[in-house]
Amino acid sequence: MSSHLRASVLSLALGLGFCLMGAVPAAEAETRGLTPALVEAMKVPPQNLASLSCRRLWYLEHKVLAAGRVCLSTDRARRAFGKALPCISDEERILPERVRDYLTGIRRAQRVKSCPVD
Repeated sequence: MSSHLRASVLSLALGLGFCLMGAVPAAEAETRGLTPALVEAMKVPPQNLASLSCRRLWYLEHKVLAAGRVCLSTDRARRAFGKALPCISDEERILPERVRDYLTGIRRAQRVKSCPVD
């Protein structure tokens, strides 16, 4: 067996072992329970939110809501994210707690910057 193939088999066996033991790699643990769209929408680390402009914070907030399939309430947001998947609820409580915490961070940054409410 070639060394490359042996390394691939070992990597696969280790990954399977982690799954069987219930251990999840750190990167996977951070995204567990989130759709790929939410993972993509939340790419800006929470500690970097304060450095964003009001315009970027607005966009990010609504991108997260749209990715979570929360119905957008303003015409501006619906125009910006009209190609998103259909919404399933007006309630943000359908979102995982981690996503709601992220939105709280965005809104906190908007308040500190005195961003216009839209």
